[in-house]
Amino acid sequence: MLSVRAMVGVQTALPLALAGSLVVGCSGDDVVGSATATESSSTSGGETTASTTDGGSGSGTMGSTNGTGDSTSSTATSGTTTASTSTSETGTTASTDPTGTTTTASTSTTGVSGTTEDSTTTEGGGTTTDTDGTTTDTGGTTTSTTGTTTDTGGTTDTTGVKCLDGDEDGYGDGCDLGPDCDDADFNNHTPEGCAGCDDQDMDGYWAGCDQYDDNKVGPDCDDNNKFVTVSDVVELCNGIAENCAGEIDPLPAEKMCVGEGDPPPHISQWICDPPSPGVDGCKIGACADHYFDLNTKVPDGCECAGTDYVNALEVCGEGPAGKLGVVNVGDVLGDLPVGTVPILDNGIGNGAEDWYWVEFPEGNRPKNGTIQVSFAVNEGNDYRFQVFRNCGDMAFAGGLATQYGAGAPPGLEWSFRDNHDVPAKSHTVAWPSKVFIRVFRVQHANTCNNYKLVITRPPN
Repeated sequence: MLSVRAMVGVQTALPLALAGSLVVGCSGDDVVGSATATESSSTSGGETTASTTDGGSGSGTMGSTNGTGDSTSSTATSGTTTASTSTSETGTTASTDPTGTTTTASTSTTGVSGTTEDSTTTEGGGTTTDTDGTTTDTGGTTTSTTGTTTDTGGTTDTTGVKCLDGDEDGYGDGCDLGPDCDDADFNNHTPEGCAGCDDQDMDGYWAGCDQYDDNKVGPDCDDNNKFVTVSDVVELCNGIAENCAGEIDPLPAEKMCVGEGDPPPHISQWICDPPSPGVDGCKIGACADHYFDLNTKVPDGCECAGTDYVNALEVCGEGPAGKLGVVNVGDVLGDLPVGTVPILDNGIGNGAEDWYWVEFPEGNRPKNGTIQVSFAVNEGNDYRFQVFRNCGDMAFAGGLATQYGAGAPPGLEWSFRDNHDVPAKSHTVAWPSKVFIRVFRVQHANTCNNYKLVITRPPN
């Protein structure tokens, strides 16, 4: 006698519907003076007397020279010239050459405004002695040059004007750009700027300033609205026009919701839906394939990873990703993929399901082993499965469930074996050499609990 049994965890069929939702989200003058010099001389009986008078505040007269028919010269060397600023006098220098060849005495008086120089050069073979302006020469030739005066003629220096710019904005007293109404404020120099530069709405952006920098950022196109700042500010999804053009949230949600840094993970579509002006309106519209947003927290993105369809199928079929293996008598398939379906079952072919297929080669019936499929992991007891002989069949059709027959409710465990001990001439139920398994969630929607199947075929 042939018997097929199916142990099921739910006794009645469960009508299921999708209950989840996806929501995410001087001036000065220097006067140069002048000096004049006059020279006069007289000769009497071999004596020559010379005097020089400077037109400044000093005068000098040389003494007399006695000789025996040689020419005599004298130079006034002690005069003083006073200029309007300062006077420097080098003094008188006299030298005596023991050989009587050359004697030189000179005086140089220098002022800021002019220079007066007197000098005497004596050449001869005699002896020259200079004490208080008297020179005695016993012989030789004397050349005298007196009263040479150099005068710069009087000039005025006007290069000392200084720009006083305390805040280094280029404006200040004596500056080429002009005066500064507040020389301690870099951002303002005109009376209008000093009076009008302000941040009325206290949003950190200024208006009415002559110029802007990091200390006073601007200009603020609406200084009466703290939510509107400079014209190139980043537009946000918040029900307010940040762009100063009066346009509220004009950009695509992806541009307004994704800022600097790494965006929340696995989001494929954003929605901008602010609940009120000034409140962030970014929500998650859709997730990348096989990811789910279950906690609706935008910073977490789509945080739940569904079944990896490298190791499962989204629809019934014989694709290699869904093949669990070949199970002979005595085999165990325990290391099977982990699956996650956060959405409640919404019917075959509607996406809230995982599909697998497995082979059980037919041997010598009835000693062909017992096929067993169950859950090794079923977090929250949330999952059930169905078994099909062919894609498109009714669940458990073809004698796969003797208790309920075709259309039996989904189960937690399923088994198949021959229920007789001796060979039969014929079998009323075909051996399930290949079956397709559909796994889905029946409770606790929008959780990331997972499951794992185990398949065995112990001998009977």
